[in-house]
Amino acid sequence: MAPLRQRRSRRFPAQCFYTLLNQVTANSLLNTITTLQNFKTRHVNSTQSSATEGIGAAANWLYGEFLKIQDQSRGNFQAFTHPFKATYNGQTTDQRNIVGIINGTLPNTPAIVIGAHYDSRTDDLTDATGVAPGADDNGSGVAAVLEMARVLSQLRPRSTIILVLFSAEEVNRQGSTAFVRDYIKFYNIPVRVMINIDTVGSTNDRFGNVNDHELRIFSAGPDTSPSRDMARMIDFITDNHSTDLKLIFVEDIDREGRFGDHFSFSEAGIPAVRIIEALEDHTNREGRDWVQYIEPDYLRKSVRTLTTMVLALADGLPYPQTIVVRDMGDGMRRLVWEQVEGATGYIVALRRVGDVTFEQQFSAGTGTTAFDCDCFTSDRFRGISVAAINENGIMGPLSPEVVVP
Repeated sequence: MAPLRQRRSRRFPAQCFYTLLNQVTANSLLNTITTLQNFKTRHVNSTQSSATEGIGAAANWLYGEFLKIQDQSRGNFQAFTHPFKATYNGQTTDQRNIVGIINGTLPNTPAIVIGAHYDSRTDDLTDATGVAPGADDNGSGVAAVLEMARVLSQLRPRSTIILVLFSAEEVNRQGSTAFVRDYIKFYNIPVRVMINIDTVGSTNDRFGNVNDHELRIFSAGPDTSPSRDMARMIDFITDNHSTDLKLIFVEDIDREGRFGDHFSFSEAGIPAVRIIEALEDHTNREGRDWVQYIEPDYLRKSVRTLTTMVLALADGLPYPQTIVVRDMGDGMRRLVWEQVEGATGYIVALRRVGDVTFEQQFSAGTGTTAFDCDCFTSDRFRGISVAAINENGIMGPLSPEVVVP
């Protein structure tokens, strides 16, 4: 068993994992964004009768792309549309969320939902005909979901993966609200987490600062909320799997005065996070949000990082059950957990008092389900979580945090 140590990254040994990540290409992502940009606008009140312009044409194209993935998936991927009505600026329209599902192999396992909105806007939100290319916001997120669908549809993960392209996010996120109501809640689908991918393709702000090595993760509070717990888990997963980009953990649901489709899930009691680029240039938003401002390699790394998150959450082994801290006397305490079938080892994450993320960890080998230390005290650590490692070296989801007595 390894000693207690500061958290640091490690690498996946699984060649099959790298094979999947290496299929993510900048050209494919940019082609998707360019196609979306060429629809001129994807405003919720734009035309739905044109084959080349407006939100109707965009929805048709996106659904067609999902159908192509379905045809190539050997039955792993099922595509469909979720119709709903949206009302904005005195106009009610028929809208569609585009949905793809990769069914998991383990029944009754919570699903992973990956979402991005495909509608766009100009500076004037009421303008339904003006040019609104929406390359970064949110063509980048849509491109990410499409690319992840192509890659992940080659697998049969343990947990079901639901990929959704939402309409009407820019007008009070009506699409995601309808999806939660009509699909997730109506069919009583258990969800481990919803990951909202929104604006992940640019590296600079309006002052010329550049950050090409990080993404931000937002989640609804408080510190003990399900969404904040999932953000902590995802932060730990990315760090332990040496993703291309690291995460900046932000203790808020979103940027000040802003919103996203993850709100619709959090408000319904479903854990949800938002992933967004580290810096934003608001001068290149809305009507000036062109594909030329996308940084191709950063977008590619964003998608590879997101794919790693989802693979660990959806295909990692389940976390151990019945995790307890026992007093062994003489100041010594023993952390004990149940063995997970198929596990080749375990990672134990520790959160210090006053920390918002797990900053220390230790590893345990095959067959080890206990660890003795005089450090398991409430004055040193706020909580402990345990994850199992599978035969490919993939760390699965962390257990719910155990409060140190």
